[in-house]
Amino acid sequence: MIKFSLRKKLLFYSVILAIIPLGIASYYMIQITQDELKSVANDELSVTASGLANELDDLYRDTWLAPLLLIKNGLENDDLGINEKVSLLKSALDVADIISVQFNLDNQNLPPFVISKEEVTENLGLNNDESKSLLRIADSVIVPAFGSGNISNSQIKQLGNTHLWVIDIIIPLNKKVRGFDAVLSSRINLERLKNRISNHPFNSTGEINLVFNNGNRVFDIEKTNLLDRALVANAVDILNQGNRTIGVKPYTRNNGTEMLGAFAFPQNFQLTVVTERTAEDAYLAISKMLNTLSIWIILGMLIAGIGGFFFSGGISKPILEVGRVAQIVGKGDFSKMVPKLKSGDEIEELGNRMNEMIVGLRERFELQKFVSGNTIDAIKKADVDGIKLGGTRETATVFFSDIRGFTAFSEKVEPEIVIEMLNMYLRAQASLVKKYGGDIDKYVGDELVAVFKGEEMVDNAMKCAVEIHRKIAELNDAGEMNWDIAVGIGINSGDVIMGAMGSEERMDYTVLGDNVNLGARLCSAAGKNQTIISEASYSFISDKSNYTIGELEPIKVKGKSKPLTIYEVTDFIS
Repeated sequence: MIKFSLRKKLLFYSVILAIIPLGIASYYMIQITQDELKSVANDELSVTASGLANELDDLYRDTWLAPLLLIKNGLENDDLGINEKVSLLKSALDVADIISVQFNLDNQNLPPFVISKEEVTENLGLNNDESKSLLRIADSVIVPAFGSGNISNSQIKQLGNTHLWVIDIIIPLNKKVRGFDAVLSSRINLERLKNRISNHPFNSTGEINLVFNNGNRVFDIEKTNLLDRALVANAVDILNQGNRTIGVKPYTRNNGTEMLGAFAFPQNFQLTVVTERTAEDAYLAISKMLNTLSIWIILGMLIAGIGGFFFSGGISKPILEVGRVAQIVGKGDFSKMVPKLKSGDEIEELGNRMNEMIVGLRERFELQKFVSGNTIDAIKKADVDGIKLGGTRETATVFFSDIRGFTAFSEKVEPEIVIEMLNMYLRAQASLVKKYGGDIDKYVGDELVAVFKGEEMVDNAMKCAVEIHRKIAELNDAGEMNWDIAVGIGINSGDVIMGAMGSEERMDYTVLGDNVNLGARLCSAAGKNQTIISEASYSFISDKSNYTIGELEPIKVKGKSKPLTIYEVTDFIS
């Protein structure tokens, strides 16, 4: 069979189209791509909205919060004197957009220390007392922050009756100052952000609005409410539900104008970024293209209709088929394959390679089920040389859950029943480990080993343990086999070695160390429906009043010369 390359086919038909005005061929090609061209308009809307939302978060995190956190660390440094700390506070005014910085102690007899940029107070056109009053952050905002440990920021607001729009950032100090809780706060001028929105290139063909969760437009003195726009109402509803989903939606305004719009949500602001454009403007390029093409359609219809039809179908159909399968695969369905193409050119080769890629993706997807999340992360971070043997020291919480009486159970029932039971109860435990942010390191027979990391690692591990006991009780009650399954759980926290162990040909990414061994020992000591945590884990708990915890008799474990203090966790406050 003689094969003609795609390039030769295009050259051949291009010569024909150069001789005979076959506008009809182009018409069919554009019809095929018309939906794709329309989707570009929607993509631009969503990309602009999400890009601005990310800009807001980057501005908050990198431009404002980062230098304030450095100043906070300096204020907590006992090696710095009063003069140095005052200078450190004043240095905040060198940061772009910061117009005032304030330091409060939890002492009613001591007024807050407030400094502000002189040019800002002068531009306000107010007397000194009025300017200081506007730039000072109210006690009603500061007082709840004392000792909370939580960084917070206010809603964007207009500064009194001035032209300035600001946001307040509140940062409680972790260390007491002169025996009192302290709070560092700052007022941020949003003029630069306001200008960025108003001067954005998208505004030349569309409209960008920042919208509060009540529907009012940000940076609008008139407080114009935009909830009469279906797109804004939908975005505000999603925002108030606590979601952060990017959305694209066509709608019709009350005046009958058809609109295309998108919205996105910054993580650090209680508002939504809304981008809109009229459907007429968005599809203007397509309309012009079709109008111009109509002339060529009329000229070439009688001469080359059949040739144009076969040209369009022969080139576009296999490409569209590949694209259709690629879209399905992109959604995670690896069961579809590109049908056998018989074009005899690069498109046929593309279909074959696409199928090879799908097979590879399917194998990789299935393989991921056999490794931990930490292993997958390590693979993603590896360079071109791959993962190297060795590990790093990290602070983590290890979680061991072991089914009690498993040996006796497995001796009484068929192996198939044993596997069924194991899968049912391990599946339930794995789901709860994932719910609370843990990563399953391995399964060892009837034992599950998981790792929790982060500031709330112990809290998450304990909540997971309590819910596992509850879930197993529910499975026991709902089952038809009268299984009396229970687990014992051991939890320990501290430094572990996390990395790749084994050989270059066969390695296992896992956690090792004395703290891991101790977690296993605590699991062995735990009875049915019991969760035991170590003294190290107990010290990590952020708020012990949220749990029902009791101290147990110290136990002696292998590898430790002295008895260990342990605790039992039985419940937590939801």
